[in-house]
Amino acid sequence: MRVLGLVAFVQLLLGVAGLKKALREGRVADVPFAEKRSKKQIEQRHWTDGTALSAPTPMLVIQGIASIVLILGRRPPVFFARLIGVLGAIMAIGYPLEKVWRESLVEPDKQLTPLTLGGFLLALKMAILGWSVGRGRRARTLEQSEVEADADVGGAS
Repeated sequence: MRVLGLVAFVQLLLGVAGLKKALREGRVADVPFAEKRSKKQIEQRHWTDGTALSAPTPMLVIQGIASIVLILGRRPPVFFARLIGVLGAIMAIGYPLEKVWRESLVEPDKQLTPLTLGGFLLALKMAILGWSVGRGRRARTLEQSEVEADADVGGAS
């Protein structure tokens, strides 16, 4: 789970850099069918709406806490991995909706494209890793051995 924590932490760094850049340049979220915001509103609304280059600030805080738990915890609860998976899935959907994300792919920019494309790819990786923790062959083998151990203990008494 440490790998997931590190991926989420690096993605968080890109999100914070995106937040800083968006606040500096006045880049408001620009997604289809959403109300257009003014550049003045970005400082007030980044808490709820996010920016063109970052998720809403509370999401970034939650991601930071979950990342630290996964990186530093000896046996972190699977809940934090799933939480990172959900955040990653939300962001992986959100990035392509942003006009700036699409524009940065059409006309690459040395400062903007790493934030948008890197953030998207890491968010996608977060979603995949977060939902795969505890699933798969190794997890099933561990579950089966636990069930067999419980059956042996129950049969011995």
